[in-house]
Amino acid sequence: MKKIFSFVLSALLIFSLAVSVSAASDKPVITMNPQSPYYTEYAVAIYTVKVEGKNLSSTWFIEYDGKIYDTSKLGGAMQPWEAFAGEAYGPKKLDANTFAFVFEGIGFELNGSYIWCTVEDGHYDVTTPKTRISVGNEFSPPEILEMPTELTVEQGDLAEIRCVAKAPEGTQLSYIWYETESGDRKDMVAVNDGKETSDLLNCDTNKLGTRNYLCVVSTSDGGVAHSSVVPVTVIEKQVVENGPSEPNDTESKTTVSDPDNTSSGSDIDPKPDDPKADNGGFPWLITVIAAVLAAGVGFAVAFIIVKKKKY
Repeated sequence: MKKIFSFVLSALLIFSLAVSVSAASDKPVITMNPQSPYYTEYAVAIYTVKVEGKNLSSTWFIEYDGKIYDTSKLGGAMQPWEAFAGEAYGPKKLDANTFAFVFEGIGFELNGSYIWCTVEDGHYDVTTPKTRISVGNEFSPPEILEMPTELTVEQGDLAEIRCVAKAPEGTQLSYIWYETESGDRKDMVAVNDGKETSDLLNCDTNKLGTRNYLCVVSTSDGGVAHSSVVPVTVIEKQVVENGPSEPNDTESKTTVSDPDNTSSGSDIDPKPDDPKADNGGFPWLITVIAAVLAAGVGFAVAFIIVKKKKY
């Protein structure tokens, strides 16, 4: 009976989890946050976000001089930051899953401001972290093409972060990795005293908790780009415990003497039509499982209600 109960409970949990995962998978997922190149003044500055999902739209926000501005309200009275945004500026949809905000001639006055994006699909929305706007370097920065948003690994497992970048024509790239305890770029400290100079970082997963990493990519002529900060969370190793061992099948069978002495003894299973028999009870087991799973569907559906997040 314990075996039957354990099986039914496991089936119910697996089914409920599958329904929960299916519902959560409908929410948009950010696959790359906007990066922070150090642009030259009056250059074309582009901030990009990539998102998995369907029927997506974006809204960009800028924090300038301590105040937050919704860029979807462009076209009315000029907002203070617009004076330094260049001849043309605004949001662009590069493809179904890629959104950008472009400054065609960014001014130095925007240096130190922040930009971020909220992406929604009509039901759910997700928001990127704030990205620092950096202006003033005299050399063209590299372009960071790929960078993970976050990682979660079990203690002791491998955790790698790769920064994929593109150098301006005629220059070469170099990489230095940093860690920031606060998650803010201003608190970053070089990993391994600046000796981590590959585009790939193997993170330390010996201790539990979250550590934040970023990469500074430089060109051979002095261009610089700071990657987004990547939180790496180390959790305890998950141990799968086996249930109590079941008695050996041969021990559960009944041994009786053959009254006709045709054999010295035999293992005789209960009759198939015996309601107490293991095999005869199988249809009953199916009925129980079906009933429990049906109840589980209602239970899971009743509780998997995700309210749309409002910014």
